[in-house]
Amino acid sequence: MPKSEDFNTKNFPTWCPGCGDFSIWSALKGAFVALGIEPHQCVVVYGIGCSGNMCSFVNTYGFEGLHGRGLPVACGIKMANHQLPVLMVGGDGDLLGEGMGHFIHACRANHHVATLIPENLGTLTTLAHPQQPSVRAYHRPNRADFRKRRQNKINPEWRH
Repeated sequence: MPKSEDFNTKNFPTWCPGCGDFSIWSALKGAFVALGIEPHQCVVVYGIGCSGNMCSFVNTYGFEGLHGRGLPVACGIKMANHQLPVLMVGGDGDLLGEGMGHFIHACRANHHVATLIPENLGTLTTLAHPQQPSVRAYHRPNRADFRKRRQNKINPEWRH
């Protein structure tokens, strides 16, 4: 029966104090222990960034992929060995931004790869990211929108 300490490496995480990756790191090790998975019985594929640094802190087979490209690697590992538990850990920008096409394809193909997407909103308050309300699909105006604009120009007192 594995213990949580079996998944520790000689490296200690270098994340900022209070970072949510500490909780993910702890929960990940706890989940492996609860499932009875030994360190040599699983593969964890990581994206780039703070969550990708976890590759150095979890004692399993691991792979740190390119930005947005970790999920195809995880699917390839699962296709090569169907019995091997494969987990993908990538941030929202990694999987929902640059890797969105791979994410949709992996969902459609259903390779049985567990995917964990930490929400990095706290660290990206000044940058555009996939979960930000202003970063959405382009809104194509319909005819009613054009009519309202034209009515505003024709009759400036008309407001809704």
